[in-house]
Amino acid sequence: MLEKCKGIVLQTIPYSENSLVLKCYTDAYGLQSYMVNGIRGKSAIVKPSYLQTLTLLDLEVYHQQNKNLQRIKEIKCLPILQSLHFNPYKRTVVMFVAELLGKIVREESQPDAQLFAFLHTAIQMADVSEGKLANFPAYFMVHLSKYLGFFPKDNFNELASDFSLQEGIFIANAPNTKDYCKGEIAKELYQILNLTLAEALNDTIQLKYRKILLDKMLRYYQLHLLLFGELKSPQILHDVFAD
Repeated sequence: MLEKCKGIVLQTIPYSENSLVLKCYTDAYGLQSYMVNGIRGKSAIVKPSYLQTLTLLDLEVYHQQNKNLQRIKEIKCLPILQSLHFNPYKRTVVMFVAELLGKIVREESQPDAQLFAFLHTAIQMADVSEGKLANFPAYFMVHLSKYLGFFPKDNFNELASDFSLQEGIFIANAPNTKDYCKGEIAKELYQILNLTLAEALNDTIQLKYRKILLDKMLRYYQLHLLLFGELKSPQILHDVFAD
């Protein structure tokens, strides 16, 4: 059946000399794999820019239920991203977001219109931002958790000023271990909970707090998502944004 949908490029996998498999997260079908032919040469059907990670697409596809590999009739890059794939700082963030989504979005996942809308909007705002996006990874992880079912409870106060990663709530007098946020890190987390993306992109988090907060959020995901495991890109983020 011929259908229209929107997609976010997550990965491309070489298939043959002139074709590849395009893995997209779509608004209508969740994670899908599409065969794309004619990718090289003067008569290439698909422009290479359409296949870059986190590119936003309008698709017309032949969708068949319970089929592992779908086919595309028409593919458009819309809206066209201006800086996300050219700015070296932003390219690092793209790598991180793609690796993170690869751990979260799976073939068995159901379509989620709200999650797709969040991702679609976040990618566009990251693209038009004039900053380096140093705060984006931590903000993104915190607010992405809202659509995954474990968004931190906003109960921060003078008595409950530490955050339990296991429980997802602010508590009093937490032990000083890796499964808790204390002091300034807990305060930064509380502030992020109440920021819009536009505000987060303009907010300033000290380098030492930003690194610790991102590491804490990675631990938070490990505690709440089965098979989440480790990510390679955060260390690259720390190196690139080490100023």
